[in-house]
Amino acid sequence: MTAPSRHQPIAQTCPECNTPLVGTYCHACGEKPADAHDLSLKHFIGHGIHELTHFDSKIFRTLKTLVLAPGTLTADYLAGRKKRYVPPLRLYLVIFAISFFLYTRPGVSLYDVRVFNAASYTHGNANGLEKNLESAAEQKHTSKEILYERFNEHWQHDVSLFQLSDVIVFALILAAVNWRRYFVEHLIFSLHTLSFAFLYECLMWLYYARFGFRQNLPLIGIFMLVLFLYLWRALPRVYPTSRWKTVLKAAVLVVGLEFARIFFLSFTLTLANYQTVN
Repeated sequence: MTAPSRHQPIAQTCPECNTPLVGTYCHACGEKPADAHDLSLKHFIGHGIHELTHFDSKIFRTLKTLVLAPGTLTADYLAGRKKRYVPPLRLYLVIFAISFFLYTRPGVSLYDVRVFNAASYTHGNANGLEKNLESAAEQKHTSKEILYERFNEHWQHDVSLFQLSDVIVFALILAAVNWRRYFVEHLIFSLHTLSFAFLYECLMWLYYARFGFRQNLPLIGIFMLVLFLYLWRALPRVYPTSRWKTVLKAAVLVVGLEFARIFFLSFTLTLANYQTVN
């Protein structure tokens, strides 16, 4: 009787779906059961290095294409060329998470009611939010600073919870100006566009970390211009159309996205206020 091969699977059924094994790989789900070779230290280290370098090359290729070739990620994805890039939803969530982490740091927190109040008073748009918190603090017999911290916790949680709302709204605007396409196509384009937007905002964080949120309106104008130029390059690769229609669509999308973000900001702000004072 011959000894079993060190490459013979340990399991006789697939550990993933319990299908009886016929060969090395499960013919039902493609899973490969572990064997003695897979459990060796050499294989474990080699596989880990391969996965790490493979992911690194994929993420760098994805970011390079996202920034330098607007619209190519979406066009390649819709054409079926998916394996060479990080999937659009994962890309968006990773970049959003980095941006959210940066803009919730103490001293550079965008989602801070103190920063919001300061910006409102600076631009002559003082609102009753601060007075509302002061009144709630008196009723709850606590300090305004404690309510500020509670407010910020609620606000940041709500922002992370509703993070995909911008994606959906932007996709709806895309569907309105390019209505003869599947909605999923608009979602993919929306994920890639907003991934670029959050990546740009990660770079802008360096300015805010150094100078604070002063001169914010000109920076918003620069952001809208950058996004317009990005869409002007990206749209023809996914939605072939004339040059002037592309310019018009890019302008509509930029304005629509800004209105969507203002609504998203106002909604989460109002929700956090309700959660704090009630």
